[in-house]
Amino acid sequence: MTSSENHFISLAGSDFLWMKIPVTYLPARQLYQEWASTYDDRSNPLIEAESKVLAAIIGDVAGKKVLDLGCGTGRHAVLLAKAGAHVTGVDFSEEMLVVARSNAAGLDVAFLNAELGAVPLEDPFDLVLCSLVLSHVPDLRPAMKEMARLTRPGGKIIITDLRTDYWFKKTKKIRKFGTYVTDGFKHTLSDYRAAVATCGLKQERLTRIYFDNAIVARFWWFFYLKFVAVGYAWEFSKPSA
Repeated sequence: MTSSENHFISLAGSDFLWMKIPVTYLPARQLYQEWASTYDDRSNPLIEAESKVLAAIIGDVAGKKVLDLGCGTGRHAVLLAKAGAHVTGVDFSEEMLVVARSNAAGLDVAFLNAELGAVPLEDPFDLVLCSLVLSHVPDLRPAMKEMARLTRPGGKIIITDLRTDYWFKKTKKIRKFGTYVTDGFKHTLSDYRAAVATCGLKQERLTRIYFDNAIVARFWWFFYLKFVAVGYAWEFSKPSA
């Protein structure tokens, strides 16, 4: 179901910068179906900032089995495969996967249409990546349990997401592209730690994601995100048996 109406929506996830504009609400699955064909067309400052942080965290993946959960159009899957990884990308949107398969043509990447909390795979991976996805799920625990199941002992999990811990409400409409909004869910740092505790994982590091000078020079209205984190990057390990 879609609805068009005036909403107060926040800019860049801030609860302090608001404007009232006509927007169209779409459930997340439908929104990404609509967005798929143009997802890669425009520069996205959050994606750019997140990619820079991930490049410093992921390390050498040559010869490793990597699972990219919520892979979208394959931006990370393609880079990981080019770096020598054997990649499996999973997404709930078949439309996004159509673009991903085109982007990854000729590379060692397999794609699968599946839900984040119920991936029909059994063999574990050296690295599980979940990028900018979990603010779309109301409960972290099913996704974290599935990631832990799909990680080999001694392997690691890297999660990035929009920072939502300072939102006033547990849920709100978040702007994703154009005038389309969808549901976003607040997850605090304590929520992450509680979800991880149920899976036997160990937190290795937490990195805050900021906009650097190069990004702010092109998106000046987000200047405050040089000083206020726009997202988080988590690294967890699964202890060896």
